[in-house]
Amino acid sequence: MTSVVSEVMGSEFEKLHPKVQWRFGFGADDHVAQFGTGVMETITHSPLLPPPALWLGGKRRMVPSDSGENIPFTIANYAYTDELGRPTLAFVRRFQFPGHEVALDSVMVVGSRGALDYIGAGPDMVVHTQCSADADGGLRLDSGLPRFLAPRGSIKPPGLLSAETIGREWWDEEQQRHRIDIEVRGRTLGRLFRYTGWFTATQETCLPTDLPAELGPGRTDPRE
Repeated sequence: MTSVVSEVMGSEFEKLHPKVQWRFGFGADDHVAQFGTGVMETITHSPLLPPPALWLGGKRRMVPSDSGENIPFTIANYAYTDELGRPTLAFVRRFQFPGHEVALDSVMVVGSRGALDYIGAGPDMVVHTQCSADADGGLRLDSGLPRFLAPRGSIKPPGLLSAETIGREWWDEEQQRHRIDIEVRGRTLGRLFRYTGWFTATQETCLPTDLPAELGPGRTDPRE
C-alpha cells in the first residue's frame, strides 16, 4: 500500500527533495515508523484568541495552546490502514514547555477527493488538505476551512473563527535537518497560530502489533 502523501500527489511526489520523499513515502505495508526530535524556535498564538478557547483546544490536542521560544518537541509518524480501509498517516506531536507537556495530534487519510486531516482527540475537526511540491522540493500543505465533527453532524465554524492552514516541511541542506513551518490564518482575525522549528528523524521497524494502543483519534470517522 502506497503512502498517503504519494497517493494524493501522484507523479508530483517525485518533485520533492529525496529527504522529504523519505519522510512521507512510507505506508502501512512498509512496517516502519519515524521518530523526530528537535526544537520549535517559536510557537505563537493571537492575543485575540480567548483563553477558554485556547484551553479547550489544548485539552483536545487540537492546537498548541501555549506560546514560547526554543521549545523542545518530538514528532512520531505511524502508517497504518484504518477501520474503513483508508491509508492513514498519524502525527503525534509533543511540546515540552517548562513544567508541562502540550500535545497536538492528527491523522491524514486518503479520502475520495484527496487528503483529509482529522484533528484532535475525537477527532474534533476535519479539513481537506492539498499537498504540493514547492520550488525547493519542500512539501506544501494547504488546508481549507475546518468543520467541527459533532456527534450528529458536522458544523462549519462561524465566519469570525474560520481559518485556513498553510504548512511547509523541507530539508535544510546547510544544517542537514528537517524544517517545519505551520501557520493558521483566520479570514477575519489574521494569524491565529504559528509554529516553526527544526528536527532530525530516524526510522525504525514498526509491525502492526507495535502500534501504540491509543494511537489516533478516539473513533474512526467516515465524514469528509
